[in-house]
Amino acid sequence: MINYFIKFDDLSLSTLRLFTYDEGITNQVEKYNLLDVKESLLPGNNLYIMLPSALFGFKVTKNEIGLKNDILKANIFSESEDGLISNVSDLKFFFQPSLNLASWIDSSTYDSIASPFNDFEGDVYFYPEHFLLPEGINSIYIAEHSFICAFEDLTGFSGSNDSLEDYLRILVSGGLDFKTVQVLGESEPALLHKFKDLSFKKIKFSDIQINFINSVKFSNVNFFKRKLSFHYIKQKLKFNFFEFWALNISALIFLLAPLVISYNLNSSVNTYKQSTVKIFEQLNPNFKRLVNARAQIDDVTRNIPKQNDITKQDLSVLKYLDAFKDDSIQRIAINLKDQEINIHLEGLPLYKFNLLKQILKSGELNFTESDLVEKDEGFFGNLLVQYET
Repeated sequence: MINYFIKFDDLSLSTLRLFTYDEGITNQVEKYNLLDVKESLLPGNNLYIMLPSALFGFKVTKNEIGLKNDILKANIFSESEDGLISNVSDLKFFFQPSLNLASWIDSSTYDSIASPFNDFEGDVYFYPEHFLLPEGINSIYIAEHSFICAFEDLTGFSGSNDSLEDYLRILVSGGLDFKTVQVLGESEPALLHKFKDLSFKKIKFSDIQINFINSVKFSNVNFFKRKLSFHYIKQKLKFNFFEFWALNISALIFLLAPLVISYNLNSSVNTYKQSTVKIFEQLNPNFKRLVNARAQIDDVTRNIPKQNDITKQDLSVLKYLDAFKDDSIQRIAINLKDQEINIHLEGLPLYKFNLLKQILKSGELNFTESDLVEKDEGFFGNLLVQYET
């Protein structure tokens, strides 16, 4: 696992140094700008971006009454308004409960650094750079051109060495006892003779970064808030080409299925309504609009007389007629209420007609052939059959 550290050269954030730590191998330091650094990072590793502490504002608070989100933010800013140089709406706010520390930074500055790394395939961490220094003590790391100052309450500051002496005098006037301050660096700075109470300890900057990696103090703290993107999710899940497209198709089916089901249901409902309307129009030519199908059916059928129950005699009549399947029998209309059967004939041969008459008589059925006409050795017209239950 490779651990990358980014340290910016100044508050303009225009140039930076990239430190690389690969499982104990000596670090490499290279200088980049922000646009190029991402191309040099190998995916699947850790990236620590140390932002200049001077870009942040800090306030120590235990939040004992448990304020949340915007309420906590408003409360902190109201207590710190004398030290704010930006509009509150332009600030990105953080609260770290494990550190009892609230902090904020200009949103546009934060976004300009965070955006290029939203889809980085690896773990990204943002910290104020004074978090690198030893925990629980007041300390100052002095490099060739810049310094980092950290206090035991986890607040801090950073800046150019040109302003270091003035900054130290401000700390003295603020009541800070320099006997509690540890100066760190790779070589002893010349200005220490002006501040006799300061003590110096030689340490490599790489050792400070390695100690930070091994520390558990900030393991649950991260100022980086990743904005998830489709590209990042695809990288994180490591789908191959076929899995990727299978996932896309499955997602498309999942999204379209409810629409298709809804369309089919609506289509079925509309078809049902249209069929119902046609039935109503057949029952009542004056029908205008379907409002309540059940109530309207009850209204239409309220005055229709009830039909007699089908008897065994009805069934026997149907049995007789079934025996005379012939093309000349064009239509059979059965009226169960009046106990009549109207058979329409088109050229029924004489021998079949006589046979039919014999069977109808044997079944105690009466028939009327007054509407029949004999022509070309066949019978045409309606044969009316009446029966009794």
